[in-house]
Amino acid sequence: MSRPRVFITQPVAPSAILRLQGVAEVEWNPDPVHIMGKEELCAAVRRHDILFCLLHDRVDRDVIAANPELRAIASMKITPSDIDVAAATSRRIPVTVI
Repeated sequence: MSRPRVFITQPVAPSAILRLQGVAEVEWNPDPVHIMGKEELCAAVRRHDILFCLLHDRVDRDVIAANPELRAIASMKITPSDIDVAAATSRRIPVTVI
């Protein structure tokens, strides 16, 4: 089985990236002030199994639909207020929050 591919929408602690790299192929947006737009998110989701999003990211139905093989969405928010949970649920994609 191949390692999952994770995309992180903004930089996180280097120690967190190292831990993820122990179990997955990890790519991330290196710019801490750039908030990815919808087209950028869709392009990233197309190439990854798991989306790790931060506070300003909006993960709508189109972003979720960008990859039929998307396996999970992890959010660094307390609530999934900017994630289309219904769209994820209809595809049986788990959505996690902190």
